[in-house]
Amino acid sequence: MKRLAGLFFVFMVGVNLYGQSDSAFIYTYGGIQNEVCNQIKPTYDKGYIMIGTTNSFGCGNTGMYAIKIDSSGNHKWSESYGGSGNQEGFSVAPTFDHGYAFVGLTDSYGYGGYDVFLVKTDSIGKVLWQKTYGGPDWDFGYSIQQLPDSGFIICGQTYSYGAGNGDVYIVRTNKHGDTLWTKAIGGTGYDGGNSICVENDSLYAIVGNTTSFGKGDTDVYFIMIDDKGRIKKDTTYGSTYNDVGNSIRKTLDHGYIIFGSTDSISHHIPNEMLIKTDSIGHLKWMHIFASTDSLPGIGHDAIQDTDGSYLAVSTSSAYGNGACAMRVWQFNSAGFPLSGPSYGGAGYQVGNSVAIGRNGNIVFAGATNSPGYTVGLFDAYMVRLKKDSVFNFANYYIFPYHQYKDTAFCTLGIVSQAAIIPEVKIFPNPVVSSATLLVQGEVGVHYFFSLQNVLGQFVIRATPLQSISHGKFVGHIEKGNLVAGVYIYNIIDSIGVSIATGKIIVE
Repeated sequence: MKRLAGLFFVFMVGVNLYGQSDSAFIYTYGGIQNEVCNQIKPTYDKGYIMIGTTNSFGCGNTGMYAIKIDSSGNHKWSESYGGSGNQEGFSVAPTFDHGYAFVGLTDSYGYGGYDVFLVKTDSIGKVLWQKTYGGPDWDFGYSIQQLPDSGFIICGQTYSYGAGNGDVYIVRTNKHGDTLWTKAIGGTGYDGGNSICVENDSLYAIVGNTTSFGKGDTDVYFIMIDDKGRIKKDTTYGSTYNDVGNSIRKTLDHGYIIFGSTDSISHHIPNEMLIKTDSIGHLKWMHIFASTDSLPGIGHDAIQDTDGSYLAVSTSSAYGNGACAMRVWQFNSAGFPLSGPSYGGAGYQVGNSVAIGRNGNIVFAGATNSPGYTVGLFDAYMVRLKKDSVFNFANYYIFPYHQYKDTAFCTLGIVSQAAIIPEVKIFPNPVVSSATLLVQGEVGVHYFFSLQNVLGQFVIRATPLQSISHGKFVGHIEKGNLVAGVYIYNIIDSIGVSIATGKIIVE
């Protein structure tokens, strides 16, 4: 394991002003409860396909939610996939037969608590087949690509296999979804793969995060593997505290652009982080974008345009009109910001994915719960900019928006509980020196951790958990001055509701 050191630049980004523009429009899609888009991709017919999660439609608590739209954002069809439990959709690959492959997680089918869930459909979203992958514990699929042989490569995270408390999980299949091989990569700590891209027919690049290797508490984890799952390169990027890589894409010079977040500049306050590497992962530059208000921003996705500039999307509390805004970025070829307007209303906006359409238009997608924008609680949220649109750094634009009230099928009544019923892992437990606490939660919610002794006295009170993408939140427990014995943990959501309790044993 090697770790690359390099220079990085920190940009202090100013507050945006309000403005008007007719260069874009906003669409929302959803039912009466919660919908989110986790990824958007261009399609062969010059439209777009969106994949995410819903609990307005489907047969279970949540469903994998796919939305097909045309080049202007008009709804063409939508479907929910899954069984009686929880499903989430994280990534989509438009396939050579003009259908789609969606990947995510399910606890309705498969072998373990959660399994990787792969759904293959035709061009109008009808299921051709579906598969699960994983073992007796939690296994997640976060990113998928189709390969020249029409098979698929999936990356994610596994707790069923590997050396530690969560490992990078890679599944290689044929065109029917049958497993050709699987691979778990990582050390004794917490490791996960968030995004995968195809370098060539037999080489793949993965980015995620690791606590097993690197310099900081959590580092960006870069891996290159061949088509047999053999590691050809692995390295980390980061500094003292927590650094996470959420997306990786190829660049015009055959290198990679990575977008994520770091709190190594402002401890406990994440900032967007953009990383450029060469073709084998050597660091070329790293830029961090810190707001002047010391408020968090999390980078989710970036892509290079044909002119060499980079387009990116993040979730930022420092800009916009609400608690969080979708922030879109344009960087020059050296990674210096050219513009960064934000979009959204008075509530929460989440920016998860960016894509360039076949007509050159740019789309950004995520979720919003702002009043007036949605037909339910959270809706899937899409912003489209025209090809010739000019990003203006000094303006917070307000655009016309359109709502689509979906009526997919099996609409449920509004319920009081969260869309995703959060689940908690603590490892190791008993705690000898330190432990990691992991919450699998939902979009738009922040979680806090408290610890009490058997007398009911707080030893840790309302400590925020760190978001590490895909609805996961993590915290660390150090034994420190804790005396040996039994403690009670409590996970609290952002409105003060206790969503999970349990025991931790300290030896």
